[in-house]
This record gives sequence, C-alpha cells and structure tokens, in this order.
Amino acid sequence: MKQHRFVLIGHGNISTKYISAIRSKLPFAEIVGVIGRSSIKVEAFAEEHGIPYYGTDLREVAENAEATAAIICTPNALHHEGVLQASRLGLHCLCEKPLHISAEKQADMIRSCRENGVKLGVSYMRRLIRHMQDIKQLMDAGQLGRIMVVDVVMKHFRPHDYYDSWHGTMELDGGGPFLQQGSHIVDIAQWLCGGYHEVLDARRFQVYHDIETEDHGYAIVRYENGAVGMIEASTASTGMKTEYIEISGTKGSIKADYEGIISFQVPGVEPPEPSHDESNARLFERLVVDFAEAIEQEREPFITGESARKATELILDIYMKSGQPIRLLRE
Repeated sequence: MKQHRFVLIGHGNISTKYISAIRSKLPFAEIVGVIGRSSIKVEAFAEEHGIPYYGTDLREVAENAEATAAIICTPNALHHEGVLQASRLGLHCLCEKPLHISAEKQADMIRSCRENGVKLGVSYMRRLIRHMQDIKQLMDAGQLGRIMVVDVVMKHFRPHDYYDSWHGTMELDGGGPFLQQGSHIVDIAQWLCGGYHEVLDARRFQVYHDIETEDHGYAIVRYENGAVGMIEASTASTGMKTEYIEISGTKGSIKADYEGIISFQVPGVEPPEPSHDESNARLFERLVVDFAEAIEQEREPFITGESARKATELILDIYMKSGQPIRLLRE
C-alpha cells in the first residue's frame, strides 16, 4: 500500500479525532503536517501531538512534508478556502461537515477537486453506522412499503459560553442547531430518502441564547421518495441530548438513534443485527479508512462532496423558508 501523508488544515478540538483515528487504524498513513493562522498556537499543537511540519502557509508545509492529502478542520465558512488551496496543490481532501455554508462555494469546492484530479470526502460519518446502512437497505428494497412519514428530532443544550466564539455567527458558523449540531441527522434523513424535494414550512427561534442564529426551530420537509416529515433542532433544550429518526411506511415503522434501533415494527421482516461499538471514535476510524481506500482503489469515497452538498442545501432552504429567527428571549 501507498504511504498516505496527511496535513491538517486547522487544529481545533475536532482535529484530534482524526489524529487518533489515523494512528489507530492506518499503519500505512501518518499526520505529517498541520496548518494554523497563529504561528505560536500551531507550533504548540504540533509539538504536543508529535507532528513534524507546521506553519501558517499550506504550500510550504505540504511541500516540506511531502503531503498527499489534507483534512480540513477549520470553522464551517473556512472549508472553502482550505479545500481550494489543498486541491490546487494536488492534495486529496477530507473535509469536516458541513461541506460549506454556501451552496455556491460547495459547487466551487467540488469542481476544484474534480478539475485537479483529487478525491473529496466529507465527514458525515453517521452514514457509516451499520444499523443506519441496514435501514437504508430495507427502505431501498421496499420492505417498509411506500415511505409516508420521516420525522427527525435533535434536542441538545449548549451553555452560554459555547457561543462565546465563532459558534452562533452567520459569518463563520452559518447557522444554529440546524446546520451545526443537526446537520448529521438532517443528512441521514435526506440520504435515507434519496434526497429532499422541498421545504414546505419552517420557523426558527431565539429562545435562550443571545446569538445571531436560531437556537431552536422546526421545519416540514417533503423528500424525494414522497415522505413528509418534521425536523426539530435545538440547543436550548435544557438537560437533553437526544437525536433520533422515525420512519413510517405502509408496511411498518422503524425508530432509531445513533446507538441502535429503538423500535422495529415491520411484520414479516427480521430486524437488523444490533450494532456494536458505534462510538464517535469508531466512526472516525471507518471514515478515514474508507477515504484512504478510495484513494488506493481509485474510487469515490462513501460520502462524496456531491452527496454531502444536499444536506447543506436542505438546511439553507429551511433558513430561506423560515426567514429571520423570531426572538423570544426573556430577561
């Protein structure tokens, strides 16, 4: 196997997940470089994690490190810059989710990778959860019949200090819980349903946090397979950490979260085998293994840029339909 040499673009908390995954599961790969905006901070990060090359200039670090691929770990709005720079240097790109907060810039990123002959993968690694893949197979095979309703609930809480950063800003975050925390489950819904057709209605609110974006909201979506359903997304649900999807077809219904199948009511069909160890660490490992194998086998990654762009487009349509968040803050 070819030796894969990764450079990290950005060194926030999420970057350590990729370091652990690559060092755990890819003996034929290594993190050889890291890029940051602050020379002092990036040097400290590189020394802490044993990364030999570091700096503020991607071209310089990539050339010195003989990098072959980049992992983009910057804030949402900066993904475009990272992917364009990396792809133009001939580096394969694995980008954090969402691909971007702009539909136009997503298209630029996809086009740049295609024109420069490099892979573009996106870290919607929840699609790699085995029981989610089993559910998709059941749906695609028609074993749930005609899919009628697909509901999604994502209710979390974030303290005020979470938003003392780029989070909750339109410039860098691009949205609230629909786009940041909820994009994984939104992506799962549209992926299971073969994409989305239209956003029928949506409302966004500021109920707890004094931020630019929403901290709570609802949308009604019609999917390409004909199903209709609600998406609820919140970071104002005190004490909660809940994400699940409910799918109802003419032949049965399934309710699932990331840890397993909660309810399986499909007469005559055996439920999928229980998933084992669907932790974030294992999903990151599957993600980087798939990405490296895609390069090796000259195939597309399991989550391509073209596929991942649909989640952002759905969320942007929710934002357009809802208009500005309704401010319900109380002193």
